Amino acid sequence: RSSGINAEYGIHILGIGFMFVFSAFITAGFIAAIVLKDFDSNGIDSKTGFYSLSIIYACLGLANWFSPAVVKKLGPELSLFLSAMPYTGFIFCMINPYMWSVFTLSALLGIGGGVLWTASGEVIAKNSPGDTKAKNTGIFWSWFNTSMLVGNVFLYFYLGDSAKISDDQRFVIYLVLGVLCAVGMCSYLLLAPVSSEPSKSEQDVATIVPYFVSSARTACGNNDEENNDKDLEDSKKTESVLQPIADAARYCKTKQMCLLYAPIIFTGVSLNFWSSVFITVIGNVFPNRSYLALGGISTGVGEIAAGFIWGRLSNKIGRHGVVIASSFINICLYSLCFVTFPSDAATTTAATAEGIPIIPSSIYLSLGLGVLLGLGDGGFNVSIYAALGTIYESNPAPAFAMFKFVQSMVGAAAFVYCGHLILPYQLGILAATCLLGCISFAVLERIPSQILVEKTEADPEAEKSFLQTPATTKDTTVADSER
Repeated sequence: RSSGINAEYGIHILGIGFMFVFSAFITAGFIAAIVLKDFDSNGIDSKTGFYSLSIIYACLGLANWFSPAVVKKLGPELSLFLSAMPYTGFIFCMINPYMWSVFTLSALLGIGGGVLWTASGEVIAKNSPGDTKAKNTGIFWSWFNTSMLVGNVFLYFYLGDSAKISDDQRFVIYLVLGVLCAVGMCSYLLLAPVSSEPSKSEQDVATIVPYFVSSARTACGNNDEENNDKDLEDSKKTESVLQPIADAARYCKTKQMCLLYAPIIFTGVSLNFWSSVFITVIGNVFPNRSYLALGGISTGVGEIAAGFIWGRLSNKIGRHGVVIASSFINICLYSLCFVTFPSDAATTTAATAEGIPIIPSSIYLSLGLGVLLGLGDGGFNVSIYAALGTIYESNPAPAFAMFKFVQSMVGAAAFVYCGHLILPYQLGILAATCLLGCISFAVLERIPSQILVEKTEADPEAEKSFLQTPATTKDTTVADSER
């Protein structure tokens, strides 16, 4: 492990690297569908952007199966550098995109993303001696969260009043974003290798890795509950890359995880909406391309605010209160989107949407909706992270893996249909999954835990009841750090 100044230096380097990489990637993802629609050559259209994001998230979820082994083999510092390469390649390929290059690099980017997030968790864990994990995670997320804004600010001033993104503008945009991503990639080389404490790092990693893209661990399997004790005793005798899979096999059948599937599915559908569909709708409704950047900025402001607002309110109104409030915001948001945007706003191939909304579209209202979108999505994610950190406190890695795997795969499926379903249908899916997720989470908050997920030397009654573990400081620490 590192300590003192050297440890904090490593956290800042990691955070700055992520700021550069994801300032480029998030901006590129926001505008991908509109950029490819304006490009309309080499067999590419607006749906190519959605399919690309679907491939990214599908591969990102599947990468959880092997990313811990890669990081263990190469070390987190080298893994960070190598896994950021596909991000840079993907952005540069958008300068003159071909379908084969976009899809191939999307797959590589998704695989790299799984390794990237696993390695980042390892670096934070190794550079967090003593009780500095919460502080260092906060430092990392302060840097990372600015990525929602930096690239979009550049985009806003560069595009100006453009009604279409020209070939020259696309070249400059993706050249700048590519260089930005490459700078972040190279910054990982400044990280000094540090010694690790494997068993502790493994547990620390899972509580650090975020909602946005990929998990640091693996996903679902199949096992018999009656074999739990024996499996856990065996796992303590031998450390194996396959152990998270065995743990996830048990977790995926627990009553608590089954009740969390509904809210997790909603976050996957919501991920699709806020990260691409909403910006595409703005681009199809308003001819000014700089509004794409404003939409991204407003959504980013909402996501950043969610971490501060919901993380603190959870102590006062509880996790279920946060989910209920977020659901109310989401339903209001979807209703306003329904009345203010044309039905073909997400799927039109024309220069602008041809449908007529119930009330006239307004960019100012749209930007307000972007903030609400970030707040509503963030409330669910903060609450799920806090719940997982409480229910599976003794061994959270497989639980967080289940969350990220399911979320990524649902997001991938949503990116496939979003280019074909008109906006009202997509809003209907969002509203239905939101309400089901809210109800399921409320039920979760009111049932006792029937199955101990890990046999420890501690008091077995410690995790007997989910209700007996209130949303206290430990939840706030997880919730604040994850956003």
